[in-house]
Amino acid sequence: MVWLAALTGAAHAQEVQIVSARPDSVSVTIYRDLFALVTETRTVDLPKGPVTLVFDGVVDSLIPQSAVIADTQRAVAESNFDFERLTPANLLRNSIGRNVTLTRTNRAIGKASQVSATLVAANRNGVVFRTLDGNEALLCSGIPEKLSFEALPDDLHATPRLSIRLASGAAGKRQVRVSYLAQGFAWSANYLGHMHADSMDLSGWITLGNLTGASLRGAEVQLVAGRLNLLDADEQRGTSTFGETQTFSTDEVLEAQRAERLLEMFEDLDSGDLDFEYFGGCYPLGTTSTRDAIGYIDSINAEDIGAFPDSNTAEALQRVTGVEGEMLDEVVVTGFRASMAVRENLADYQLYRLPVRTDLNARQTKQVAFLQKPGVKIDRFYGVRFAEDEEYPDGEGDSMATQVKIAWRNRTEDGLGEPLPSGIIRMFEDSGSGTVFAGDSHMSDSPVNAPMEIAIGWSPDLSVVVESAFDEPQPGPMTLLTRRAWMPLDLRIINAKPRPVVVEIRQGKLFYVFEDLQVTRASEPPKRKAGDYAWRLTVPANGEARLSYKVGGRLRDEDDF
Repeated sequence: MVWLAALTGAAHAQEVQIVSARPDSVSVTIYRDLFALVTETRTVDLPKGPVTLVFDGVVDSLIPQSAVIADTQRAVAESNFDFERLTPANLLRNSIGRNVTLTRTNRAIGKASQVSATLVAANRNGVVFRTLDGNEALLCSGIPEKLSFEALPDDLHATPRLSIRLASGAAGKRQVRVSYLAQGFAWSANYLGHMHADSMDLSGWITLGNLTGASLRGAEVQLVAGRLNLLDADEQRGTSTFGETQTFSTDEVLEAQRAERLLEMFEDLDSGDLDFEYFGGCYPLGTTSTRDAIGYIDSINAEDIGAFPDSNTAEALQRVTGVEGEMLDEVVVTGFRASMAVRENLADYQLYRLPVRTDLNARQTKQVAFLQKPGVKIDRFYGVRFAEDEEYPDGEGDSMATQVKIAWRNRTEDGLGEPLPSGIIRMFEDSGSGTVFAGDSHMSDSPVNAPMEIAIGWSPDLSVVVESAFDEPQPGPMTLLTRRAWMPLDLRIINAKPRPVVVEIRQGKLFYVFEDLQVTRASEPPKRKAGDYAWRLTVPANGEARLSYKVGGRLRDEDDF
């Protein structure tokens, strides 16, 4: 066994290390769940024997377990991800026990002297070194001092690196591909709708961002829309940094959690002391406090740490170039049709491919158009919905505000017919004085042929008044046997506009009262919409309309009549 171990050690000692400084090309597929699949193509010249391939400059947020190498024609023996940042703090910590040179300058005569020393300790309380005169603390001599290092520690790297050990094989040049998942990438969709009488011009923009410290040059960029099942990164060693995705009941809850995690990532980028540790001393020359030192680091980080444009600002999607403010490195907006992202089908998902290779630099945000659809047919109306998850009337005399609703069907014959990823949609319309902002709303994923409906505001001159008591279910003569009860509802819709309008009344679920729900004795026959009972009424200009019905069902067991 000793002889075998010696042979194994000798074999490892004979292995050659080949370092690939940079990729020939790179492809980035960004998912909405704040990560990306990075694929790098690199040319390497492999020897015949075993070799350790070192890929320098990989993305710093790489998930080591996800790394896969292809086209080496060799068996993979081992994979390692090495990245401890080369920073002043890490350099001091990793140089403990090493020889350094201390340079001291006498201000009175301007003469500098050098002293050989050994670094003993480095922490927030200061830096201690040993010279022939004994142990001393840095910056405690009362004169300017600086440390010089003879060499960098082997385990510190200016850029992150992935090393893969390969078995023996045929020698020669190979164009290998290494793929891995990396955290810190994001994309989202935003839409602009310019409304006309019965149509809108719809445009869509993709905002994509690289929140990592890696700059990807000439990258082929793809974006994937769809809901993936992901495990939690902390508890299950999965890919999601904001929890196991199947635990989120709806897309809205998932998106809210995703947005919260993205905000945390921005806050991390915005905190200037992330990669900074202040090493104290007796006389911190050039600064008077830790606050000043951190402020200095902040001023440096302001040059290379960015943030997304405000997603709630309508003008964010209308920039032609650049961005106001100093926190964002660069926002590149391309709006020409030839520069639009191209949609492709990808199994159960949708993929959007940027038409040209682009630089996706560290802490950079880009925007690109992916949709231009003029003349999409829309249905504009006003609506009120009665349900336990909506605002509910308190009783007789209560007045309900009506929402401004925009609806359309995602089909080709109506001018659309494109799968739309979820995002914020902002609506504009023409007025006598020009174009005005009409409101915005969140739009969920919209597959082809599916209906879509959004609310963009409330009408101040259109109201629905409840004219009958609506406090609690009224038992009928057979309630003790059937446990069925009813609630009457008489509505008066008042229109103060100088034009007729269409108002939609919807009756939704009342699970907290009824185990099932039915509508009877309606003054107008209802239709069904997304499980609700629905009525469409045309209310004349400066006039009113009425609707009455009874809603009821089987009472829940806890109700006692």
